[in-house]
Amino acid sequence: MTVLSLALLTKSFRAGTLGCSATVSVLRCASLVLWPGEIVALEGTRGCGKSTLLHCAAGLQRPESGEVRWSGARARPCDAAAYLCYEPGADRGALYTRLERAVARRCRVLLVDDLALAGTLEQRMAIWLLRRHADSGGATLIASRDAEDADDLSSSALFITRAVTLAHGAITQRRKRSAARIAASSPASRARTSARSTYGRSLRSPQ
Repeated sequence: MTVLSLALLTKSFRAGTLGCSATVSVLRCASLVLWPGEIVALEGTRGCGKSTLLHCAAGLQRPESGEVRWSGARARPCDAAAYLCYEPGADRGALYTRLERAVARRCRVLLVDDLALAGTLEQRMAIWLLRRHADSGGATLIASRDAEDADDLSSSALFITRAVTLAHGAITQRRKRSAARIAASSPASRARTSARSTYGRSLRSPQ
């Protein structure tokens, strides 16, 4: 059974000044399914709606249309999903502490936003925790930052099962591997990585 199912989600926000009726569509029929043991990378440009998608998946925002199911249920159980993000100005290790608590509560799905903003040591500890969570049957959806703004995380690369891209409000499969490695890296490093990667082969982090 899937641990998270997003079906045809749509979400828009008001744009412009107060009283303006214009809207900006962020999600347009976005669909995604997470299975037990998966670590899925959600990629996309800045402002494409990655955080909005994670908020809808966590039950923090309600989509205008579409359906979110947690382990097959429409009602979100308290232990179904946990949204976690790096908060600027927070104490060192705060993100890892929240991740640890979510795993201790046996949350089935971890929704992680902007892990690349955390320190290197905290990233490594968080990655170890996410792997342990996957080994126990949980799933993780982790949003990666823009390539041009991301730091080089080659020393703390994250093994993922697949990566998807959010663009123009919809989700598309980018690549799928049994042991793919993703790292938020510099544009040059990502270009080298993309050029030498092929289906079925581990994606090595840039050195």
